[in-house]
Amino acid sequence: MAGICIFAASSPNIDDKYIAAAESFGRCLAEHGFDLIFGGGRTGLMGACARGVYSKGGRTVGVIPEKLNQPGIPFEHCSEMIVTKDMHERKATMERLSSGFVTLPGGVGTLEELMEVLTLNQLGYIDAPVVIFNQDGFYDNLLAQFDALAKAGFMHTECLKLFSVAATPEEAIEKLIGFRKAKLPDKIKEAVKGHEEHSAG
Repeated sequence: MAGICIFAASSPNIDDKYIAAAESFGRCLAEHGFDLIFGGGRTGLMGACARGVYSKGGRTVGVIPEKLNQPGIPFEHCSEMIVTKDMHERKATMERLSSGFVTLPGGVGTLEELMEVLTLNQLGYIDAPVVIFNQDGFYDNLLAQFDALAKAGFMHTECLKLFSVAATPEEAIEKLIGFRKAKLPDKIKEAVKGHEEHSAG
């Protein structure tokens, strides 16, 4: 069974429309036979997605650091709970267990997790679909910033193919299933070539 990792807000102070969409996405995951890999929390969109999976009899694998493994924080119906030493080990474990990644609305932690898997995909450490769930335009500004980075030369235009964008839970599932790896330039070879040309000059 393929595991899909979500990055999502854990804050409980979120509009109900985001909670409902996260639960719907969780149900969609389970209905399509995917396991959920997530941060293990019971609140926010993280918990909402897990509840959606659980409601359909799906499998949930929580990955939580020791510091957060306290009463009232973990999702109580996890099929499996993995406790890690710290946040770094948590992310590495989630990445290792997952065949794809979906970023739901979230804050700084969610963005940090998204950037890490995009970088790992770019450098070839992983080969997996990354979907940004842009509910009601939540990530419009982030997507515009990616475009600006590419136009200014700070990232290759092909890197815009490192992720796909979905507006609904159903579309996010379609993007995961229809994943095609982007043909990216080899950054390491480019760096070596640049060094050799500089040395020769």
